[in-house]
Amino acid sequence: MHPRLDRFRHYQQQPQQQQQQQQQQQPQRVLFVTRRPEPRPEQEPIIVVIDDATLKAFVRCVYIVALIFILVTSITWLAISWTEFDFYGAVPVPYFAWILLAFLLLMIMNCVPQARHIFPINWGITIIIVILFIFAGACLVGLMPVLIVLAALVGSIATVAIFYACGALCPQKLLPGVLCTACLSCILVITLFILIVLIIFIRNAIIGLVFAISLFCLVVLMMPFHAQYIHGRLEIVPMFEMLHSSLTIYIHFVLIFVAIDYLYHYHEL
Repeated sequence: MHPRLDRFRHYQQQPQQQQQQQQQQQPQRVLFVTRRPEPRPEQEPIIVVIDDATLKAFVRCVYIVALIFILVTSITWLAISWTEFDFYGAVPVPYFAWILLAFLLLMIMNCVPQARHIFPINWGITIIIVILFIFAGACLVGLMPVLIVLAALVGSIATVAIFYACGALCPQKLLPGVLCTACLSCILVITLFILIVLIIFIRNAIIGLVFAISLFCLVVLMMPFHAQYIHGRLEIVPMFEMLHSSLTIYIHFVLIFVAIDYLYHYHEL
C-alpha cells in the first residue's frame, strides 16, 4: 500500500557530486513528505516533495476507503434495525466492551508503526476495528426505530462531510490552529473521562446529555484539523498513513452516531 518513491520529486541542498557520494555510502531515507521544500542542514536526510497530482490521488484513496467503511456499517445497522434483530440477546456483550476492544487495537496501531505500515497486518487490524464498531452499534440500533437510525446515519454522514469540507477548503485563518485544537481537545478528553466514570456509578440522564454534547464537540473540533492534515495544509502529508487516515474518518462518523444516539435516548427519558 506504500506509494512509489520514484513518483516524487527529491529536494536536497548538496551539489550533485556530493549527493552521488552519499548515495553510494548509505541508502536514501525519507524524513517526511511535504508539499513545499525548506532549507535544511547538509547532514539531514533527503526530503521528499510530492506534486499536486499525487496528493489528489492520495486524498481520493483516503476518502474512498473511508466511504466504503461507512457504507458497510450503515447498511448493516439499517438491516439490524429493520429486521428488529436482538444482537445483544444473541451476543450478550455490552456495546462499550466492543468499543474498548476497538480502541485497544487502535492504540496498538498508533504505538507500533509496523502495525500501520506492513501488509496484511494493517488491513487485518483495520477490518477487525471496523467489525468491532459494527458490533457496538448493533447493540444500540436494536433499541431504535429504523427511521431514527436512518436519520442518525444521514446526520452523521452529513456532519462528517461538512466539517471535513471546511477543513479542506476554508481559509486556515478561520480554522483552529494546532495549539488551540490541542488545548481544547485535552480539556474535552478529561471532561469525557470524568463523565464516563460518573455514568458508570450514577445513572443520570443529565450526565448522559452532557457526555453526548462533549463527545460531539470533541469530534467536531478534530475533524477540520484532520482534514487539513490529509490535504497537506499542515506542511506534512501522511503519504504512508492512508489506511490510518481512512480509519480516523470512519471513527469520527461512529462517534457522531453514538453522540446522536445518546441524545435520542435522553429525549426518550
